[in-house]
Amino acid sequence: MRLALAHLLALLAAPLGATLGVLLLAKLAGRLRRWHSVPDDSGWMFSMPMGGFVWQIGSAVVRALGAFGAARIAFAVLGVPPTLYIAAAVVLVLLAWDVFQFRLALRPSLSPRSQVVSAFRRKIGTGFVASSAAALLFLHT
Repeated sequence: MRLALAHLLALLAAPLGATLGVLLLAKLAGRLRRWHSVPDDSGWMFSMPMGGFVWQIGSAVVRALGAFGAARIAFAVLGVPPTLYIAAAVVLVLLAWDVFQFRLALRPSLSPRSQVVSAFRRKIGTGFVASSAAALLFLHT
């Protein structure tokens, strides 16, 4: 029962850890912007530029470490060793998120430039490599 609960908690915690890790990195790097609505100032949103190659590598590594760190905490709290299944699931969740963003950017109404398309492809590759490396650390620590 503890193993099933650990898997569930890890699957819920991993995306949260990944998001918080990247937001913290963006805040520390000064890349996070907060926008307010003009009429009543009640609405707001965050934006972060995509960045170059170095930023993509850094954010992919921090995202993977945040996701697997949160999953590892979930397993440690319940006293269960991490499994290959959850490592693969977290890698697939992060990969699916990158592919979803890529497909969203390729919608016909946006028609991005070729530089943007190649940046998204590079982001998918760096994210997968960083997630795979973090999965190995997750399993062997």
